[in-house]
Amino acid sequence: MQFHTHPLARAVAALLLAGLTAQAGATGVVVHDSYGPDINQLNGWPTPLFEGQDIAIAFSLANAGTLESILTSVDGVGSVTLGILPRSAALPVAAGWLYSTQLTDPFANTLLTPNGWTLAAGNYWLVAVAGTGFSGQWQSGTDSPNGAWAYSAGSTWTAVDSPFTGMPAARITMAAAVPEPGTWGLMLAGGLLVAAAARRARQSSTQG
Repeated sequence: MQFHTHPLARAVAALLLAGLTAQAGATGVVVHDSYGPDINQLNGWPTPLFEGQDIAIAFSLANAGTLESILTSVDGVGSVTLGILPRSAALPVAAGWLYSTQLTDPFANTLLTPNGWTLAAGNYWLVAVAGTGFSGQWQSGTDSPNGAWAYSAGSTWTAVDSPFTGMPAARITMAAAVPEPGTWGLMLAGGLLVAAAARRARQSSTQG
């Protein structure tokens, strides 16, 4: 017995298959990148990061999502707390961490793969806080001041707007959005209903 499928049913199946294939090969979306063309060639001036000094760079999210990775050029000896703070003003304000983790003896181009760091659409600070006895730097990616960032000395934050010092290098990547299983189920069910309706219409036309 030979089965024939309606062109519309074949189209629906092809679209569903294409969507599944695209999601299977989906990669993260970079939402902030202050590195230069080559992450191994950091051309900007180093930004000293010592005990009692913090550095914050601003970034924004147009859509909610989960952080896939954070790449920084923090380099030094000791420990640094790296985390996310909400951004509601031109300078960071006292607030609890949304997420944070401690880096021990970080080296240039430190890659962090956080687990479960989910953020709503909005504005944020990526902040590095030097631990006790830390001595090092957060290297700038280029000499161009290509974004908003700030540093603190004690509890006082200062905005950086210098033609000589670029933003500390960081690359923030969000995980690619993947539809929930229920969404795929609804799409498949809708496709089957459309295909069934088309088949009935074809049968009615043939019988008539």
